[in-house]
Amino acid sequence: MKKIGLFLVMLLTMIAFTACGSDDDDDDNNVTLTEAELVGTWNMNTATINGKTTSLTSSYVHFKSDHSYTLSFEGNTYVGTWTLKGNTITGVTPDPITEIMKVTSKSGNTVHIDYSNSIGTKMSLVCTKE
Repeated sequence: MKKIGLFLVMLLTMIAFTACGSDDDDDDNNVTLTEAELVGTWNMNTATINGKTTSLTSSYVHFKSDHSYTLSFEGNTYVGTWTLKGNTITGVTPDPITEIMKVTSKSGNTVHIDYSNSIGTKMSLVCTKE
């Protein structure tokens, strides 16, 4: 009887850990993006920070086919390297700062992006490819 009780505890523990696993990596809102679609210049049209939306006039991100990128946001410029997995672009700058750009929707040449970085900046962006 002790062996059955121990077996059940171990089985339930394994099931609990399996059931509670994170699905964040698989949550892509059915949006996919290829490297060919990503490469190029994306103008940032609006940024929403803490519920306040602001129009942007001189902000863009340029993804190059060699996996380098330049991001210019309202006069501040950052460079780094990028990778793409599903709908998530991960950029790393020399500082190093990690930038996560998750494409939440895509329609033609316009994408909505949830942006965050390793220093705590979070915003939603609407970008259009040139």
